[in-house]
Amino acid sequence: MSDVLPWMFIIVAGAAMLVALGSLWLSLSLGLSDEALGDVRAQLTSDARQALLTEKDALLQELRDIAFEHDAGKLSDQDFEELNKKLRAQARHVLHELDEAAEAFRDEAEALIAKRLGDSEEDA
Repeated sequence: MSDVLPWMFIIVAGAAMLVALGSLWLSLSLGLSDEALGDVRAQLTSDARQALLTEKDALLQELRDIAFEHDAGKLSDQDFEELNKKLRAQARHVLHELDEAAEAFRDEAEALIAKRLGDSEEDA
């Protein structure tokens, strides 16, 4: 048994290294490719989108926090309803902005799907 243990560690370490190298290769090949989707990828990581996603996460956390404080008795029903209504309105606004920004991507994705489905129907 003691002779097998070092070999198991070597095999597991080798497999982990292969997975890491495969992931690195995939990310580099996608990042350095000259695809038409490069602009889409750049827009997805734009600062404005990241700011909206950060704001969405913060609002959702605030909603969870006020619900916890209300359940713990630290926040009155009236205050909870007021804060809950305000935070949900802000969250709706942020989600609406994110959805509007994704509309162009949705149209492009639908066009790519239609093209792919058209290509697969021609192959069949």
